[in-house]
Amino acid sequence: MEQKGFKFDVKSIDEQGIFEGYAAVFGNVDLGGDVIEPGAFKKTLQENPRMPILWQHNPTEPIGVTLEAYEDGRGLKVKGQLNLETTRGREAYALLKQGALKGLSIGYDSVKEAWEGTKRILKEIRLWEWSLVTFPMNPLAQVAEVKAVVPFQDLPLASEDRSWDADAARARVAKWASSDGSGDKDKIDWSKYRKAFLWYNSDEPENFGSYKLPIADVIDGRLMAVPRAIYAAAAAIQGARGGVNIPDSDISAIKRHLERYYHKMDRKAPWEEKQSDFDMLLYAIIGATHEMKAGRVLSSANRALVEQAIQALQALLAASEPSDDTPKGSEPPESKTQELLDKSIQELKKLLEVY
Repeated sequence: MEQKGFKFDVKSIDEQGIFEGYAAVFGNVDLGGDVIEPGAFKKTLQENPRMPILWQHNPTEPIGVTLEAYEDGRGLKVKGQLNLETTRGREAYALLKQGALKGLSIGYDSVKEAWEGTKRILKEIRLWEWSLVTFPMNPLAQVAEVKAVVPFQDLPLASEDRSWDADAARARVAKWASSDGSGDKDKIDWSKYRKAFLWYNSDEPENFGSYKLPIADVIDGRLMAVPRAIYAAAAAIQGARGGVNIPDSDISAIKRHLERYYHKMDRKAPWEEKQSDFDMLLYAIIGATHEMKAGRVLSSANRALVEQAIQALQALLAASEPSDDTPKGSEPPESKTQELLDKSIQELKKLLEVY
């Protein structure tokens, strides 16, 4: 069995160790003097689609499995999942995120080949495995951006009635995460700072602008998840306030994080199965409401919109109330939603008083 190394084109890696990229590119001469032709992997991928992923070609150290592999116009595109319950799998995950591990090497047999002088043209390849390795061979398979969903922190929850100001929370978290309490950029422990967020750009981990979807604040010296921030984050990834600019591949992992926090509050996230459009509207309104910053002047046009929102919510609340036929003492399934609707109405009324 032969081995051929490439610089691994990592497009993304999520919290479950799922990553994708290009394991090989077609048409260029690699450092070993070989060229892979388009179609070389077609047969082997049909015969062996679930190839193992190994650590440094060591057959005693499998670290994951192929989820998907196919040829496109550029080369061999692969999607794999690392087994994060293995030591090497966790190491590979950490090194890929850090950017220290950039090599991919395929273990294969040459089935059909041709020679053009000293150059070997690989026309058909039988793949046995692919490995994450330290040193690459193919200079054209460049590493792309590696973004990161922050691992689930399972932070304690603040009170549901705690207000949320994202900018003020960021400032408090920065002070909490800095060695001298100053919040200065050069004093920050960034691994501590990122615990307050759902997502960051791991290419620039020491840049405040790299951190998005804050959900936590420092309360009495403890980092705590704020329910209203969770609602705001849920609304943002569904497009509220223009959405948030993060890779689509990371959205599912972020949703899983948010779902766990919703479940801690004995609720369902807006996108979960059987969640009604009614609840989705409610949570989006709550999230949007609590992103408003203190001290901002509410324009007459926006004031009119808030008043219209109050009227609409009141109509929804009335429509959701139990009918006269509802047995006394039985709690309708919408009771929690009614409670939230009423609370949201009160919050919107407060906005009119404050701004």
